[in-house]
Amino acid sequence: MPAPAALEGLRVLDLTHSTFNYAGKLLAGFGAQVVKIEPPGGDPIRHQPPFQADQPNPETSGRHLHMNTGKMSIVLDLDAPADVAQFRALVPEFDIVIESRGSGYLAARGLGYDDLRALRSDLIMTSISHFGQTGPYAGYVGAEIVADALAGYLNLTGEPEFPPVKCFDNLVEHQSALQAAVGTMVAVTARDATGEGDYLDISATEAAMFLLGGPAQTFHWMGMKAKRNGTRLLFSAPDTFYPSCLRPCLGGYVHVHTNTRYPDLMGVLMEQDELNDPEIMATPTAHADRIDELMGRWLMQHDKFEVVRLGQAMRLPFTEVLTPAEIAVDEHLKERGFFVEIDHPVAGKVKQPGAPGMLTGTPWETRRAPLLDEHRNEVLKNG
Repeated sequence: MPAPAALEGLRVLDLTHSTFNYAGKLLAGFGAQVVKIEPPGGDPIRHQPPFQADQPNPETSGRHLHMNTGKMSIVLDLDAPADVAQFRALVPEFDIVIESRGSGYLAARGLGYDDLRALRSDLIMTSISHFGQTGPYAGYVGAEIVADALAGYLNLTGEPEFPPVKCFDNLVEHQSALQAAVGTMVAVTARDATGEGDYLDISATEAAMFLLGGPAQTFHWMGMKAKRNGTRLLFSAPDTFYPSCLRPCLGGYVHVHTNTRYPDLMGVLMEQDELNDPEIMATPTAHADRIDELMGRWLMQHDKFEVVRLGQAMRLPFTEVLTPAEIAVDEHLKERGFFVEIDHPVAGKVKQPGAPGMLTGTPWETRRAPLLDEHRNEVLKNG
């Protein structure tokens, strides 16, 4: 008999949208029953590309199929009093409410934490927003790039001579959803010990600041303002850089991580006498541009897999920059069973990333994303 899932028995009402859906996905994957409450027409994520066969369909959005795995779906219009009453009727049967509707939205409809706690005294409620529920910005409409900018993260990405560059996808929203899931489980643990529920206020802008790491501390401790370094790593002294670590090569890109052994080893590897110059070996950071130039000539004569093979043979931490097609057939991920195939009634067989972490005793399960309003009768009857 298979072991019960880690969160089996835990029931969650999920009112999140966009990438904030990731919080409920994590709880569902570890065994919680997560019921996604969608507005009429469905969560906006259902209408975001990519779509199967490039044909818009709320059931085949790639983002929905990934972000809502393992959840159930019902449609409730929280602007309609009858549907608000149905939602309130569900609350006593659920342990957790996770939402991202924005500061004041639920409270204005009689669904704030104090309202819902009156229906279930030990309720745990987690609100995710771009700015938090309090403060001067609480009422503002946010977005991923806004959180990136206000947190200072955007100021650090890109080449120093060009404007800032946004990172791919919604990393900050992912981070805030992850913090929401972790915080929610801390509250569950506390409730098990005390019998008391809790309210969690998660701000995406503050979550982004957790990604800053060193730059934030060097400013607070030393007054030093971090700058955009592009693909170069900052050395111990301000404005002193290693040569670039992400470089084009024949047919792709490679990560050629630099360290204090860089000039002499690369000189041997590339057979370029100039890189064995004692001055370059003694002060590589002072000759970063020249090293980049010489390295670039050599890299364009070799593909990334050859570069990595030669570099790693010399104990240099080189890495291929893989494309999606190469990731899909990566032997390491294949052996670990990372990708799983799910059969969806509309999209058909869909390959998905599996567990974000492996629990051996209570394993993760990746189940398909729901159809819109698929579980209405089941949930409302049981609620």
